Amino acid sequence: MKKHAVSYAIIRFQPHVETEEFANIGIVLVAPRMGYLDFRLETRRHGRLTGFFDSLEPAAIRAILGNYHSELRRIRDLAAHVGDGQTRFEFDLTDNAEHLFRALTKDREGIIRFSDVRFAMTDSPKTKLEELFEFYVRRNFSSPLYREGLLEKHVRSVLRLKEINKNFKRRTFDDGVYSATFPFVEIVDDMPVKILKPIYLGQEDPSRILDHGNKWLFTINRLKQLLPHDVVFAVEGPNGKAAQQRAFSETIGLFKDNDIQVVDARNKQELIHAAEG
Repeated sequence: MKKHAVSYAIIRFQPHVETEEFANIGIVLVAPRMGYLDFRLETRRHGRLTGFFDSLEPAAIRAILGNYHSELRRIRDLAAHVGDGQTRFEFDLTDNAEHLFRALTKDREGIIRFSDVRFAMTDSPKTKLEELFEFYVRRNFSSPLYREGLLEKHVRSVLRLKEINKNFKRRTFDDGVYSATFPFVEIVDDMPVKILKPIYLGQEDPSRILDHGNKWLFTINRLKQLLPHDVVFAVEGPNGKAAQQRAFSETIGLFKDNDIQVVDARNKQELIHAAEG
């Protein structure tokens, strides 16, 4: 899938200029060539702000964030953002999105400030925005989304080590209503012959292990007519709690009952055998 250059900045709450103390509260991101401009702003979890900036009334903080959220939505609408960047208008607004981003993140005094503009490459600006928000604002360094991203990097490094990574490409399958993207799809003569999907199943809540497993099981069954027959899930499971282990075992059983091969994502030999087999 094609990679897009994106620019982003961290939105910061800095009510006391004198102390230069701030808290990350959001992310704004632009993909200029797609005309994509969007943001994520923390509007629900205010405990960190009210606890740290205890000289401000909680109601005042909520009002500031609520008003700024409305302002960001207005700016996003000016860029004609819809979904993954499709324009609502017939004329090209890619320059408009970048111009609005630059104007928005320009350094100025105020309670809401921005970090320096940073850059990244991604095949999905929407997913990248979510990842950045989870990392910089929610600080979920061990969140399932983040852990699954690390797992994908691990699998890629193993494939690269054996020089078989060139056989696998990222590909999206779409039945016209439902779509899913797989990071590792083996392509032979322009035809997909195998899917290798890293899945993190080590969530603290056992029900979330089942939910995440069922989500990918639904995806496979929904798109079965479009997918290659050979589907491999490289999974990382939980440590410790009996309830987690039970949910994990049930999920693995469901995968196998649906003809999905399961390997240990942390076992390099299993990964290589599954990729080469």
